[in-house]
Formats: sequence, structure tokens, C-alpha cells
Amino acid sequence: MRDLAGFLIAFGAMALVFSLIERLFPSIPGQRRWRSGARTDLVYWLAQPLLFKPIVRAVTAAAVIALALLSGVAADRTSLAEWITRGHGPLARLPLAAQAILALLVADLAGYWVHRLFHTTGLWRFHAVHHSSRELDWLASVRAHPFNELFASIVHALVLVALGFRIEILAGVVPFFTLYAILLHANVRWSFGPLRYVLASPMFHRWHHTSEEEGLDRNFAGLFPLWDLVFGTFHMPVGRAPRTFGVLREQVPEGFLQQLAWPFRAPSPNAHHTPPMTPAPRR
Repeated sequence: MRDLAGFLIAFGAMALVFSLIERLFPSIPGQRRWRSGARTDLVYWLAQPLLFKPIVRAVTAAAVIALALLSGVAADRTSLAEWITRGHGPLARLPLAAQAILALLVADLAGYWVHRLFHTTGLWRFHAVHHSSRELDWLASVRAHPFNELFASIVHALVLVALGFRIEILAGVVPFFTLYAILLHANVRWSFGPLRYVLASPMFHRWHHTSEEEGLDRNFAGLFPLWDLVFGTFHMPVGRAPRTFGVLREQVPEGFLQQLAWPFRAPSPNAHHTPPMTPAPRR
């Protein structure tokens, strides 16, 4: 009950803040507050912390313990806790501030490739649920299939723990990326000006969500556009913003339960996400 109360307070605070900045700095002026799909997104906002997250945490913890055992750690609680909690190897001996900076870089690089994998393989149908919002704002940020969340969580945790980062670093990185992702989905025109190549901005991510051909399969990074610049997937033309969003060439159902079931249904014969990826022009 206390967790629910805390969630409702946090949700109310975010609703006030994001409603204000979306009104003051809109990317698409006049977009409806109670837009199409808002009811579905509200169900996700409740399901993510109350239903999906506990399962994701439990399975991720089991994966981390399995990694420890495969790495030769003794199968007792003390040894496992020592290896996982305090970290191991050279990285664990670095100051926490240095570990935090490196963990952000490593987690974002891992996230880039996980995100790109979801776009370019059969995993796309799970990720398409997240892209199904045709009117993009902060409320749409948590619309994500639980398998999408589970897969990404396991990869992030295994990479960071395998490299030796202390578990408290992981505990800080995950909430940070979650909050930053909410900002990235907001209906605001911010591109961060001269920092556009340093930090992912809402405009950077809006190009990722567009259904316009030029933006498809671009801008995978969650924090540092560096990865998109390096791997040829950066796209954020100056002075222009995308206007249409959603999934191209397939119709993802709108209801919450229908979206959970949709990835397991056979795709339509003509279903195809995007043409083969080619490097985007850097602008």
C-alpha cells in the first residue's frame, strides 16, 4: 500500500511538471491532453511498477546469480553477496564517482545494441508495442511489452555485473535511465542546442519514434548520441521536427491485453518493419 501511495505521489508530480513543459515548449502545438491511447498508457503506468517490475527484478536477479555461479563463485549466500554487491576486479576498486560515469557509458552502449537488435530482428514485434503510440508524449514512455523490459534488464545487469561494477552502481543507473526516458518522450521541441551531439534530447528521440521513412531505425542511444554517430545511425536535421509517429506497415492493437498478446500472433504476410538499414546522413 505504501508503494502504491508513493507511486501515485510521484506520478502526480510528473504529471504537473510534464504538462507544464509540454504546454510551454510543445513540439506539436495543440496536441490533445487526453489523446488516443492515453487510457492504455495509464494501464501501463500501473502495470509496470505493480506487476511487471517485480517479475523483471526477480528474473534479472536469478540471471545475475547464475552468472556468478558460472564465474566460479561458491554457491553460498555470503560468497554470492560479496561478489555481486561489492563487485570484483579493477573496476570495483575505482571510486564510486568514476564507476558511476563508466557505468553510464557502458550501460548506454549496451542499451544501444539491445535497442538496435529489437529493431532489426524478429524481436521487433515486442518492441513495436512501444512504438505504437501515434501521438507521442511523456505518458507514452512506459508503454512497453514486459518481454522488452525483461530482455533489456537482463542484458544491462549481466554486462555491468560481469565487468565488476558494484551493485549499488546498477541500482542507481536503472532509475536514472528510467527517468531520463520519460523526458525523452515528452512532446517538447528541445534539441539541447550545442549539446545535441553530447546528450540525447526529446527531439533526438522523437526522430527515433517517427513513422516517416527518413527517421526509421535511427537514434537508438538512450543517453549519449555518440553511439549513433559512431555507428552511423544518427539523424536529427536542424530546424525540422517529425510530425507522424507509430508503427509503419503493421497495425498494433490499442488495448493493453491485446498489445501483450500481439507479438505472439503470426505477422501478416506483407509485414515488414523497415528497409535494410543504411547509414543515415550526419547533419
